[in-house]
Amino acid sequence: MNKKGIIRIGIGALAVCLAGGGLYVFNHIEKERAKINTEVTIETGSQIILDDFLSADVDQAAFFTDITGIDTNVPGSYGLIIKFEDFGREFHQDVVLNVVDTTAPAGQAVPQTVYTGELPEASSVVVDVYDLSQVTVAYREEPDVSQGGEYVFEVLLTDTSGNETVVEVPFTVIDDHLAPLIYGAHDIEAFIGDSIAYLDGITVTDDYDDEPQLEVDNSAVDPVTSGIYPITYTACDENGNSTSVTVELNLRTRPERYYEPEVLYELCRQLNEQYGIYTEDMTDIEKAFRIFNWASHNVYYSGEADKTDWTCAAYDGLTTLHGDCYNYYAVCRAFLDMEGIPNMLVARYPVTWSAHYWNLVYLDGAWYHCDALAFSSPYGYYFMCSDADVNPYDHLYDPEVYGPEINIAQEPVAQYVHYDTLEVDEF
Repeated sequence: MNKKGIIRIGIGALAVCLAGGGLYVFNHIEKERAKINTEVTIETGSQIILDDFLSADVDQAAFFTDITGIDTNVPGSYGLIIKFEDFGREFHQDVVLNVVDTTAPAGQAVPQTVYTGELPEASSVVVDVYDLSQVTVAYREEPDVSQGGEYVFEVLLTDTSGNETVVEVPFTVIDDHLAPLIYGAHDIEAFIGDSIAYLDGITVTDDYDDEPQLEVDNSAVDPVTSGIYPITYTACDENGNSTSVTVELNLRTRPERYYEPEVLYELCRQLNEQYGIYTEDMTDIEKAFRIFNWASHNVYYSGEADKTDWTCAAYDGLTTLHGDCYNYYAVCRAFLDMEGIPNMLVARYPVTWSAHYWNLVYLDGAWYHCDALAFSSPYGYYFMCSDADVNPYDHLYDPEVYGPEINIAQEPVAQYVHYDTLEVDEF
């Protein structure tokens, strides 16, 4: 073998070695590439993590693409490049990142209490709505709130990817057609220049609304001119049901002989201390019963009274313990007013042989006739009498004066009233 032949063999061997080494490198690099996942899917809102793209360790693998600009709250597909090193060189691999939204929105139901015909917006009956994308809130089907009752209505939460959640919202639908009730509306007496307490003793209740609105219309009143003026009370509940009551304001010039109520109350306190008429721990019925009993037995009938104003009649009765039926009425009124027990004047109508006056008193939810000078009563006076309990000849009155809002008792309760013990049974 000559020298030239040896050289050819050496070159061939070298070529074979080089080829074998190149093939090894190529195969090693491809094995590294095979460890890289070329497509990865993550849920919206998740972090982009390199390990999600690697099925095994890859030497010095890292993102070549700047991933800080990718908002994973937004669904979409993004092309990325992952780099790695091998044999002292940097290699690149193209990959795809898919950001998908498969999570349905969340929300909490807010139980509703509404009136018939009132349907709140769907967005107001579900709170704490959460999703990475915008959510539409709508009733799954249009609820029927035309009838009262208990219902469960479905509200649909839908995000921009079409994921849906159904929230069941309990509804209590109230069928309310009853207007509020106005209690304590009564004719008012006042003097020119007085501050008139139009709302004194007025209460309003409703079957559903805890705070019905009450308005007072006194626009017809001329505060500097004597006269009788209409005062209208209007109560309205939150469902729009309303009712009105009209009373009269008797506005007049203050008489020369007039006593402030506090002067009368002080006389009442002195008499109560002297006679022990009642105690403060008693109920309104117990107090009122003892007031009429005391007046009947301690104020003596004299047949005449100064009727200029009820305050002078009360003063005369309380200081002299004499007077006629108007004094009896005024004395009892002074005691009742002091104790905050609603009462009003009743006058005989039509007037027969003479005028007569007594009290209407509000006790146990109704107005009752009470007369400390009930000459036709076997007990010497009347207490807590219904229309059926009193002698109609002596106690005729005009019910039109009081109106339907003054619920004067119609059913007899005399069997529950004990004049000997001054007790009233439950009825």
